[in-house]
Amino acid sequence: MAATAFSDVASIDRREEVLAAAAECFMRRGYEATSMDDVAEALGATKGRVYHHFRSKPELFFEVYRRAMAILVNGAAAAEEGGGSAAERLERVSRIHVLSMMETQTFQRSLTLGADLYRFGNAGVHKAVLEELMDIRRSYEDVFRRLFAEGNADGSLGPLDPSLAMRTVLGALNWVAIWYSPQPGETRAHRERLAEDIATQVLGGYLAG
Repeated sequence: MAATAFSDVASIDRREEVLAAAAECFMRRGYEATSMDDVAEALGATKGRVYHHFRSKPELFFEVYRRAMAILVNGAAAAEEGGGSAAERLERVSRIHVLSMMETQTFQRSLTLGADLYRFGNAGVHKAVLEELMDIRRSYEDVFRRLFAEGNADGSLGPLDPSLAMRTVLGALNWVAIWYSPQPGETRAHRERLAEDIATQVLGGYLAG
């Protein structure tokens, strides 16, 4: 029994290693230019190790995308638990969003690739999966839309269109995953301060006078 449990944990760890390597490859090469061979090379392993956990490149990419969204969804849920006005909760959700863009950058870059694949790619047999992934993304966007609407209602945010505000703010926050590059000697405290500064600047124009 103990040996089986250890084997299961080891298998999970190896699967996580494949996911991390794939996220890095997709970030650096893009979806179309990345192959299963590239992922295996990044792992320093055979292609069979990759195929042991994922049957195809689309399946691997979709799991990277799901992981990226799970990080954001769980972070937002935790950030809202503290209560407070809509503006206060929006600031916390935005701050943890930016922190996720920095600390799980390789995974978060898949969100742009996934949206492009959904809009411009040949979905084919993957259409249902891509719709599922976009539904997860829309549900997360609804968190921001709802907070903007609640801010209108409780007076903590100025007059605004919740949908337009959501798209504008998330556009700015998501861009962090594109331009951010960790600096030598950087600590989590540095990233937290940067995330706070970014959230404050992006949201500043939406706060009630």
